[in-house]
Amino acid sequence: MLVEGMSLATLMDTMFSAPIAHRDAVRYIATALDDLAITPELGPIWHLRYLYDDQPGSLRVVDMEVATPAGTLSSHDVWLRLPV
Repeated sequence: MLVEGMSLATLMDTMFSAPIAHRDAVRYIATALDDLAITPELGPIWHLRYLYDDQPGSLRVVDMEVATPAGTLSSHDVWLRLPV
């Protein structure tokens, strides 16, 4: 699946439903982005923006966006694959 590509949103859905702590899933996803090829090409300057649950004061991440100088990409717009 990662050789042909998958969206960041799919990776997040899989990790958030895994039997691991939510904070660990977020950390693993963020770490994985360094090891995967990302489409579209983000350029040298970008950062991950976390979107939190609607509950007041919640620190539970429910989605991620990638912010670049050219604009912000939702998790559904970012595709990941293993570099081959």
